Amino acid sequence: MEKEIKQNTPQYHWARKLTQIATLLLIALIPVLGLLRIDLASASFVTLGHQIWWSNFSFVFGLALVAATAPILTYMTIGTIWCGWACPQNLLSEWANNLTYKFLGKRADVRVDGKGMVVAASKNKLINWIILSVIFIMASMVLTVIVLLFFYPPHDVWAFITLRSDEQSFSFMQYPYVFTVLLIFIDIAAVRYFLCDYACLYRIGQRIFKTQDALHVTYDSSRSADCAKCNYCATTCITSIEPTQIKQYDPCINCGECIDACNRLHAKSDTVGLLRFEVGERGSKTTWREKLSEIASRFNWLVGAMFLAGCVMMVWGIVTQPEAQPQISHEELLKNQQVARVCNSQCAPLQATCNGKNIAGCYRAAACKCACSLEQDPANASSATWRECVDSNNANLKRLEAHAPSAR
Repeated sequence: MEKEIKQNTPQYHWARKLTQIATLLLIALIPVLGLLRIDLASASFVTLGHQIWWSNFSFVFGLALVAATAPILTYMTIGTIWCGWACPQNLLSEWANNLTYKFLGKRADVRVDGKGMVVAASKNKLINWIILSVIFIMASMVLTVIVLLFFYPPHDVWAFITLRSDEQSFSFMQYPYVFTVLLIFIDIAAVRYFLCDYACLYRIGQRIFKTQDALHVTYDSSRSADCAKCNYCATTCITSIEPTQIKQYDPCINCGECIDACNRLHAKSDTVGLLRFEVGERGSKTTWREKLSEIASRFNWLVGAMFLAGCVMMVWGIVTQPEAQPQISHEELLKNQQVARVCNSQCAPLQATCNGKNIAGCYRAAACKCACSLEQDPANASSATWRECVDSNNANLKRLEAHAPSAR
C-alpha cells in the first residue's frame, strides 16, 4: 500500500511548479536587491552599488563568456531541465494553456503555431473571451513591472505604479510600460511555445549541443508488454511529443509530467511506470548519487574553465572600475530644473540685452540668474558658487561702469 501511495503521488509536478515560481521571484529580486540593473541613460550596468560602464572591457567580455558557456554546460549535463523547471517563458506558456482549456475547452488551441482557432462550441462565448483576456492583461501588467526594474531604480518604479511620480517622470516611463505590456500580452495570448521552438537562442544552441548522454527521459522498452498504449503520457506532454519514442531532437523539456502520468497509471496494478529520468545509457539501476557522478563525468572542463574565466573577469572589472562621480538624485534634478525655469523667465529681459556691444547687460544677466538661483534654493550645494558668481559679476559691472559711465 505504501508503494502504491508513493506512485500515486506526483513525483515531479509540484516540485517543478515551486521551482518555476521560485525562479521567477529570484529574477524579480535581482534588480530589487541591486545585483544587476541596466542604466541606459549612462550606458552602464549597476551591480552591488558599482556603476560599470559598457566600455569596461574586462567586465563586458567576462559577461559575454559566461553567457556563452553557461548554456553549453547545461546542454551537456542536465539537458533541457532549465526549460522545463525554471524558464519563465515555459511557466507562462503552460499557465496560459491551462487557462485557455478552462475557458475555451479542454482541446482549445489559439496559438499562432497551432492548427487554427480551435474552441469548444459550448465555451465560445463572449464572456469567456473577456475574462481570459482580462486575466492575461493583468498578468502582463504585473510582469512588466519586473522588466522595468531592470532599467529603472526601484523607487522610481514604485512611484510610477503608485501614481506618485511627477508628470515628467510618469510621461517618460509610461510609453515603455505600455509597449512592454502589449508585447507580453501577445506572448501569453498567442505566441507561447512558438517563441521556444523558433526564436529562443537557448533552444537553438540546445539543438546544436544536445546529447543523449545528458539527463533525459527514457522508456523501458524491455517492459513494452506492460504498456497499454493508452497514450496517457502523450496527452499530458506539454510539448505534444510521444514520450515512449523521444528522438534526440524532439522538443522534450524534461518536465517529468509524462513520468508522473505513467506512474499514476501503473500504480493501479502496483507496478512502476515505464518512463524515468536517465543519464547516459547505464540503465534504471543507477541511484541519484550515481546519476550526479555521471553528470560530473560528462562535464566539459574546457568550457568550464572558460566559464570560470568569465566570472573572474567580471569580478576584476568591478574591482578595477574607477569610482563614478556622485550622481544627482532624481528629486534634486527635478528641483534644479524648476529653479532654472523660474530664473530663466525672471532674467529673460536682462539676457535679451546681452550682446557684444553691451557687455554690462551680460554681467547683469549672469548676476541675476545666480542671485535668483540662490534665492530659490539657498540650501543647494552650489550656493557658495552662486554667491561668488553674484559678487564677481557685480564687481565686473562696477569696474566697467567706472571706466565707461555711458555703458549704463
